[in-house]
This record gives sequence, C-alpha cells and structure tokens, in this order.
Amino acid sequence: MSSNNQSEHMENFVLFLVVGGLAVSGILYGLFLFWPYFVFYVLPFALGSVVVGFLFWFSVMPGDGELRFQYKRLAFLYPVLIGITVLVFNMDSGRKIFINESGQQSQTIEWPKAYKAFNESRRGSYGGSFFESLRKKARVEEMYDREQIEMICWWVLFLGAPLMFFYLSRKDEDIEEAEILRRVDVKVRDRQEILDRKAEGMEAMIQSKISGLSEMVSRLRSEKEALVAENKVLKATVEFSTEMVRPSVSVKTGGILDRDIL
Repeated sequence: MSSNNQSEHMENFVLFLVVGGLAVSGILYGLFLFWPYFVFYVLPFALGSVVVGFLFWFSVMPGDGELRFQYKRLAFLYPVLIGITVLVFNMDSGRKIFINESGQQSQTIEWPKAYKAFNESRRGSYGGSFFESLRKKARVEEMYDREQIEMICWWVLFLGAPLMFFYLSRKDEDIEEAEILRRVDVKVRDRQEILDRKAEGMEAMIQSKISGLSEMVSRLRSEKEALVAENKVLKATVEFSTEMVRPSVSVKTGGILDRDIL
C-alpha cells in the first residue's frame, strides 16, 4: 500500500515538473519571440500615446482669463497632426513592390536604418534563444520600414492618444471648480482690499474734518473767554471810575455790561 502511495506521489511530482517545464518554456519562447516587436512596435506606440495624449490635454487647458477647458481646440489640432503624419510618411515616398519569377514579393527599403535596427534586434533575440524554430527565424529578415512606422503613428492618433487624453481629463471638472473658487477668492480679496482702502480714506477725511472743527470750536471758546475777561475789566472800570456820575437814589438795575450775552 505504501509503495502505491509513493509511486503516485512520484507520478504527481514528475507531472508537476513536466507541466512546470512546459509553462516556463512557453513563457521563455514568448519573451524571445515578442521582444523585438515589443521594442519596435509596443514601446513606440506607448510612448507616442503618452506624448500626444499630453499634447491634447495641454492644448485644451484654460488660458489667461479662461475658466473652463477649451475642447474646441482639438477640432483644429487633430487635423493638423493628421496632415503632418500624411506629409511625413508619404512625401517623397519611393515605395515600390517587386514580384520575382517565383511569385514572391519584395519592396524597396526607404528607411534602411530602421530596417537594419529591427532585424538586428530580431537576430540577437532569436539567435540567442534555446529554441531551434526561433534560430531559424533569425535568418529570415522581416520588413520594418516607413510603412510600418506610419501604421504605429495612426494607431497612436486614433487609439492610444485618445485613451490617454480620456485618462488625463477625468478630473477636468474638479480642476475647473478649483480654478473658479480660486478666482472668486482672489476677486473677493481684491474687493475687500478696495473697501478697506476706501474705509481708511473716509476715516482719514472724517478725522481731518473733525480736527478742523475742533480747532474752530477751541478758537471760539478762547475768543469767548477773552470777551468775558474783557467784559469783567470794563465793568470794574466803569463801576469804580471817579468820573462816573451816580444818581442820588440808588436804583438797582442791571447795566448793559451785565447782560447774559456778555
């Protein structure tokens, strides 16, 4: 019974090793196979999508005096980028396709540096692999020229960049609201500063008017005190003057100098 269990465990272990080896082999095969395509197709697509997506997003951002994103600018920018792509990849194009006697097609290479870099990457990746099928592929060159790079650019313009722009613009409403609140705060602060300056000016004007009136009141009071003192001196002079003729009957009446006004 124990020998049967041991044999089952051994079979399971061997099966695990076989399946694990096949899985690792499949992963390694996929890495070696798709690495040149990742470097020359996927990576340019990803970088181009990020760059053009940020270009779209920055182009619609609010400018000076604007509160909201200006998505109408894309109606101008998009055709411009499409026109640039068409001109770059089709102007002075000498692309020609040849068919030999055996029916195989071949075409002229317009960008030999790109073609050479891609195929050198394929030879380096496939030639150093553990798989015979990949080493055979390394001896066969594959076309990578202006046409293939143009196709990457079209994928960027019509798929990658819009997706990147959609991701970047997901919080545009929050940005607009924050900008509106910031400008409202600035306006309120500016208005408050204007009101404070006006209040300070009114206070200074009132104080200047009050100071002038205070000086006038104090001057009138001084003049009144001087008149009162002069009245007392005149009254005393009149009462005690020897030249003053006094009546025989004393009549107690108030003189002109005894009036309240003086």
